[in-house]
This record gives sequence, C-alpha cells and structure tokens, in this order.
Amino acid sequence: MTNPFDFSDYETSRDRPSTDAPSSWPAAGQFGSTSADPFRSQPAAFAPTAAAEPFAAAPSPRPRVTIAQGEPPVILLVLAGLVAVAGLVVAIALGSLTALAVVAWVLAGPVAFALLARFTVLDTVQRAMPVYSRSKGAERGYWVVAVLALAGIVASAWHIAEWAGRL
Repeated sequence: MTNPFDFSDYETSRDRPSTDAPSSWPAAGQFGSTSADPFRSQPAAFAPTAAAEPFAAAPSPRPRVTIAQGEPPVILLVLAGLVAVAGLVVAIALGSLTALAVVAWVLAGPVAFALLARFTVLDTVQRAMPVYSRSKGAERGYWVVAVLALAGIVASAWHIAEWAGRL
C-alpha cells in the first residue's frame, strides 16, 4: 500500500532542500516520507489584487448615524388640557344657558378626548423609536386631563339634564 501523502513524484529541483542552507521543513524520513510543500511553488489563488475588485472604491470615512430619540408629544396634551378646562369652566360658569352647556359638553367630551386619543397614537409612535425619553409629567398629565375632561362632561351633562327635565 502506498502512502497517500507522498508527493515525492511531483517535486521539482527547486522544491528539494539544498544541503547548503538549513531548511525549515523536517528532515527526510522524520515523518515517514520525504515530502516538500506542494503549494509553495503555486501562486496564491486567493490573494487580493487590484484587478480582482474593479468596483472597489477608496475607503471613505464611515457615515455618522444618529439614533432617533422619541419623546411624548406634550403639545397635544397641553392642548387637550386647555380644551378640557375651557369646557369645565363654561359648564360651571355659564352652564345654566342650555346652548353653552352643550358647547361645554362638546369641548370637554369629544374634542378633549379626540386630542387625548391623538396624543396616545403619536406617543405610541414615539415609543417605537430606538430610544424613548420617558416623561413622568406626561404620564401624570394624561390622567389629569382625562379627569378634567370627565368633570367638564359631568358638569355640562348635569345642566343639560336639568334643562331636559323641565320640558
């Protein structure tokens, strides 16, 4: 049986170690055969060359990436709070007039809660960003506005119910 790792038949004169200089390869017979590096005389097939990458450009500086930071849309929360307070004030001060009680109910009810709903939708979009700057004031403000709107709805509905009861 022959040795499958014996490449001595493929040696050339330059592959054979010379007796003049010491070789970095093991001496003949040390590992069972006198073999030379079969790939030493071959060119490096996978060596990078300029022609190998025709579309390669000069290295450019890495582009700066900014991370988007989300934060609650406080302006909508403030606007909803102003509308809710306006509805509550109108309901308390001028609620005896039925038309103004209805206006107060619309302000404190559908308008204020529509603005709160829009705040919630935009806040959810902001929370989906990579970084979100959470605000305790916005969280507490949401509930304050909701309570003010409910108070405006109840006060104006009370005046509307008194008017309807006298019909």
